This record gives sequence, structure tokens and C-alpha cells, in this order.
Amino acid sequence: MNYLNYFESDRIVEACVAGVGDFGTGVLRQALNMNAFSARIAVDVDARSARLALERAGVDIAAIVECHGVDQARTAWDAGCYIASGDLSTVVDLPFDILVEATGIPEAGALHAESAIAAGKHVGIATKETESVIGPYLTHQALEKGLVFTPLDGDQPSLLIGMVTWARTLGFEIIAAGKSSEYDFVWDEANQEIHCNDARYPLPSMADLWTLADSREAEMAGARIETASDMQLISVPDLCEMTNVANATGLFPDRPEFHAPLLRIPEVPTVLDTHEQGGILKHGGRLEVFNCLRRPDEVSFAGGVFVVLRCEDPASWELLRGKGHVVSRNGASAMVYLPRHLLGLEAPISLLDAVLHGLPSGGGGATQPRVDLVARAIRDLPAGHRFEMNGHHRVIDGLRPEVHPARPIDGGGAAPFYLLPGARLLRDVTADEPIPFDALDNVPDSALLRLRREQDRNFFQEQA
Repeated sequence: MNYLNYFESDRIVEACVAGVGDFGTGVLRQALNMNAFSARIAVDVDARSARLALERAGVDIAAIVECHGVDQARTAWDAGCYIASGDLSTVVDLPFDILVEATGIPEAGALHAESAIAAGKHVGIATKETESVIGPYLTHQALEKGLVFTPLDGDQPSLLIGMVTWARTLGFEIIAAGKSSEYDFVWDEANQEIHCNDARYPLPSMADLWTLADSREAEMAGARIETASDMQLISVPDLCEMTNVANATGLFPDRPEFHAPLLRIPEVPTVLDTHEQGGILKHGGRLEVFNCLRRPDEVSFAGGVFVVLRCEDPASWELLRGKGHVVSRNGASAMVYLPRHLLGLEAPISLLDAVLHGLPSGGGGATQPRVDLVARAIRDLPAGHRFEMNGHHRVIDGLRPEVHPARPIDGGGAAPFYLLPGARLLRDVTADEPIPFDALDNVPDSALLRLRREQDRNFFQEQA
């Protein structure tokens, strides 16, 4: 595919970036290198923060105006300046084409996306948390207005949806599709330790499990998980992303908590295959997350994405094995993968496609509320227990994230994970029970909750 031809146009696509952390700043920075794409508006918690992000991205400070009102923003836009704002409402009616929602805050994502769609703007969503709760609703609200609501390349959901649709276009049978966890698990053989995200874990038993024995791959992969039980092998962000992929593609996890095995890259198609082929999956067409296990001198998977395909033409795949492609030991399956995600630096590809071609990087009209990211109690929780979210991995004490079939929240369904923070339990919940929405009190009154109820009414009319 020739990207220059595909995106050839006489117009410049204009974007507004809401949320200027790593992802949003990457979009601002990359826009300075592009002819067909411009990002002159930055929105953050306050105008000063937005201005500093524009400066970090490389914008001349003399070209930036901090705008605190609609008229001031219009004047700055007409003068060709860069605009820094602390409120999307100040800039939402300016003539930009697409909003990049990259705050990472579920409620802000809901408010910003709803406001932008109402103002006639396309939306590129990097706030996967918002999308996991109301992505199908926002997708179809945009479609009704002739607009696009889309995930963005640079984040794993969009890149994985791209791989899944590529494989389906070519007629491949997909056995598994997914991503590696965000951080590799690096084996320090000399010290018998695993290093992961600046933490060290003594794990001498890994020496005996480093090589998976023939015909015992699934068994030994399970033993690795058991021996690493003190380590975090699955995280809320991992399952949040897989929720969005499931709703876009119709692929489902093999079990609600995922397997999340520790695997070396060449082992992936051998282990992530069906039981009949010696793997760990009950069925094909499954979503999965694996933890990349490697030595310090081996290549990283770096949070990349993959599909495991059935090898229906043995001769072709044996030829490809000889060229270094990753084929299972028995030749029944092979992994095709993209071992990178470049955050905001490659997001403009999706933004251009949405504006110039009206095409999403996600599921578009095929997106449905198929699954929800929910939580299961890992211990008894008493009535009155308050849920608080902590840390980079969005942990809620006492809960395990899982992916379940979607149901209306007011019809007996489990509470979406990102509606839990701040809520209290009305009744006791026993260990191993999913947290039902109707067991909650003090759920914050929010746009996220309001739009989720709209989603349930739209997609589950008979049940809601």
C-alpha cells in the first residue's frame, strides 16, 4: 500500500488534541513534520499546561496564545496561531476536523467525545477507558451524523483490529489474536531472577521451565504461570484494550480472566492454539494477552500485537519457517505480529483516514456491545465497602478484572469497571462473585453513566 497516494489531498486535516500527556504530545509533535496534517489546538487541565505541551512538542512560543474565552480563541485561530486552552468548550466550535481524545480520564473522555460529535467533529479516541464503557454508543452516534468515532493507530486496539481485518480479508482462519503485556519479563539467568518494569522477582524454578518440552508445552506453560503467581501477569489496561477489540471484531477471550501465559516469542503459536493441537485454548477465534519472556539480549515484543493463523498450506508455511517466520512446532499454526506501538507518533494515520475517507480504524458500524470489562471479588467484601482506584495499572483493591458478555447495567448486569471508583456496596459480596451494578450505592452521577444507560437502551431495548 502506498500511503502517499492513499492520503493524497489538497486539504490539510486540522485536529484538536484534548489531553497532552505522552500520547497527545506525540500527536502535536508529529503534526509539525507533516504536510497534510495540522494540530494547532491543545486542551488540558488548564491553558498553561496546554501551552507547555505545545512548547515541548516544538512549537515556537511566540506562536502560542493561551485562550480563556470563545472570542479570544476565534481571533487566535484566524490569526494562524496555536491555541492553548483549559476547556474544550472554548474551542469546540472552531473549524477543526477531528478531536483527539487522549486525556485517559473516563469521564473527560465521555464529555469530550459527546461534545465534539454534537459540534459535527470526528473523534479519534485514545482514552480506552471511556471506549470500554460506551464505545459502541459513541460509534453509532457519530455514524448517525455522518461522522467517525475511531480508535487510533499507535495504540494496540487499533493496530490489532487492523491485523484481524487483514487476516480476514485474506481468508485466514484466526486461532488467536491479541497483544503482549506492556512490559517484558526478562530472565536474569545468573541471578535466577525475572526483571519486569524496574522490579526484580527471585524465580529459580524458571531455570527448569525455560525450555518447553515437546508434547508438554501447554502443561509447562501452565507451570510457569503457577510459579510466577506473585507477579502481575494481567492488568486492567490489558483487558480494557481487549474489551474494545472484542466489541469491534466479535472475537472473545477463552475465559473471562484470560490465560495470560509467560511465553518466549517462538512459543506463541504452539501454546496459543487449541487443545486438539496441544495448546491451551478451548476454541479458535480467541483474544489473548501473553507476557513476553526473554533474555536481556533477545528482542522485545514491546507491547506489540499478533494474530495466530491456521496453516492450511503446509508447504508455504514451511518455506516461511525457513525464512524466520514464527511457526508452531507441529506446523499447524503460525504467528504474524507487529512488535511495536508508537503512541501519538503514528496516530495521524487513523486521523487522516477518518477525515479524508470517512473510515475508522476500529469496527465502525460492526461495533456492538458484545462484552464488558467488569470485576470479580477476590475476597469477601462487606456492605459499605468503597471502591477506590489506584496506580498506573488502575487497580481496585479486592477485585480482579474480567471480560464478560455485555448486559444492561440496570437489568442485572455486572458493573463496568470504570463505573466502580467512588461507589459503595449496598450489600455484602462474597469472594468469587462478579460485582453487580444493582449492588452499588453512591455511583457518581456522570456523563459516563448517563451515556452507558443510553447505550443499553439503544442496544438492549427488550432487556433494559
